[in-house]
Amino acid sequence: MATRSHTAELPGDVVDDLLAAPRRRRLLGLLYRRDEPTALATLAAHIAAAEAGVPVEDVRPEDRRAVWWALHEEDLPKLLATDVVAYDSTRDALSLSRAAAQFEGRLAGLAADDR
Repeated sequence: MATRSHTAELPGDVVDDLLAAPRRRRLLGLLYRRDEPTALATLAAHIAAAEAGVPVEDVRPEDRRAVWWALHEEDLPKLLATDVVAYDSTRDALSLSRAAAQFEGRLAGLAADDR
């Protein structure tokens, strides 16, 4: 993965807060592993699968939608406010932004844990 440059570091307690929620950790780990903009629907499907302990193809549509809404309502506002992710509204896609560079080591561990 290419190293991302950034200008301002987030305080440690903010990083800890961002990584405190299991769903946010999983989302950030997926984005780190993908290293490209990824549709929120795709991310929601993978998160729902991990939460249910089933393969992605076995996730029920209502579970995918529930995770998609939860990401929009609960997780994205916090991640966007801290500039950890970039959101492309035309594609409904996310990618890591420059602010995530300061905790890439922790994200690498999250990506490895979520395989």
